[in-house]
Amino acid sequence: MKKRTIILIIVGALILAGATYGVVSARQKSQASSSDFQTFQVNFGELSAVVDETGEVRADQSAILYWETAGIVSEVMVSLGDKVKADEVLADLNEESLPQNYYMSQQEFVTATRALEDLYENAAEVSANAQLVLANARDSLDDAEYHWLLNQPGNRYSPEELKSAKAKLVIAEEALGTKQRQYDNADGKIGKAQAQIRLTDAINQYQSARWYVNWLQVGADEIEMGILDAKVAVAIAQLGTAERQFNRVKDGPDPDDITMAEARISAAQASLDASFITAPFSGVLTAVEAHPRDLVSPNTLAFRIDDLDTLLVDVEVSEVDITQINVGQPVTLSFDAILDKEYQGEVVEVSPVGIPQQGLVSFEVTIKLVDADEEVRPGLTAAVQVVVRHVEDALLIPNRAVRWVKGEQVVYVSTNGEIAALEGLMKVSVTLGASSDEYSELLEGELGEGDYVVLNPPSLSIFEEMEPGQRPEGMRGMP
Repeated sequence: MKKRTIILIIVGALILAGATYGVVSARQKSQASSSDFQTFQVNFGELSAVVDETGEVRADQSAILYWETAGIVSEVMVSLGDKVKADEVLADLNEESLPQNYYMSQQEFVTATRALEDLYENAAEVSANAQLVLANARDSLDDAEYHWLLNQPGNRYSPEELKSAKAKLVIAEEALGTKQRQYDNADGKIGKAQAQIRLTDAINQYQSARWYVNWLQVGADEIEMGILDAKVAVAIAQLGTAERQFNRVKDGPDPDDITMAEARISAAQASLDASFITAPFSGVLTAVEAHPRDLVSPNTLAFRIDDLDTLLVDVEVSEVDITQINVGQPVTLSFDAILDKEYQGEVVEVSPVGIPQQGLVSFEVTIKLVDADEEVRPGLTAAVQVVVRHVEDALLIPNRAVRWVKGEQVVYVSTNGEIAALEGLMKVSVTLGASSDEYSELLEGELGEGDYVVLNPPSLSIFEEMEPGQRPEGMRGMP
């Protein structure tokens, strides 16, 4: 019995010692950790929500210029870094070193230019000749149509003309009968011969009068009408050609002839222009590879020119963020190579099509720098922040103070004010809106201006069991 009592006393002493140690240890942890808490006072302020990306600076316009023909460089008029204007000559080749086709192009240019000048100088004469051809074509068609109509049945005569033709036929028939009787009654060889001549003339006159009466009444046959139809068709086609030609030249030279002459001039000029290089746009020379007395051939590198007045940055934005990006949004840019300096820009283009890369889809967004200076150069890497939303007078919470507990966002409020203690922390559920790198907008939650939130709450399991609005378990009864 005594042995059992001794054992119970020992066990009780151990339990009491453990409890005492736990309380003391908890108080020590509380006192030790409280001094390490960092707090932030919740206040109203402005908030800019941003999308962060990186990209490389490039010029809006950039061109690499090559020689287009062979030759020896004669003169280089520019140097690296020079600002040049559009169409300014940068370098040329020695004319004596140019290939034979250069001189052929010179001759072709002169010939084509003269041909174009002749077109304009002879325009009045060409127009007059075309008008004359048109008039003749109309006359030819009128004549063909007249004869076609005249040879239709019933169209060859008027009533008076038919009566006259029939009367002539009667007279010719009577004359034939008379001549026939005279021939029959003629005596002697001479008399017979003379009578034969008169009879032959009478026969011809009679046949002619009879043919004419028949011609007036019957009209043309099928062969004659085919010929007349063909003549009308030819006359119509010739008139159409004449009208088109006149329309082309009545107000000046034929546009097709002008186009052909101008094309010849342009082709010859392009060959001549190959003997020198000009700036395609205004910009800065960022590479100069041409030097006097260099022997060059087609596609030999000569210059690079960039328009540094307009600098752009292309960034790849993920499909998660792209719906927040719109043209015109403000952008803040910074560069590792340019310390302690920020630049402003704006979104000028958003690609409508995504690009899949390694299982992820991104969209290209182009940003224009609006206040670039001489320190910003093409090729620099830019850190880009696109301002997708700006909120004024928002209750701001530091992102460092927000924790995820059981699927919801929470913060720990110090009920002791700025000097936080473990036993004075209270878990508060929050709903956040827009956020930046440092702060988030509070939409819902039992927080107000002036409250203090803990930036570095301890990672203790007791916080996971806390209900919103409660203090940590085990700390509620502490003094």
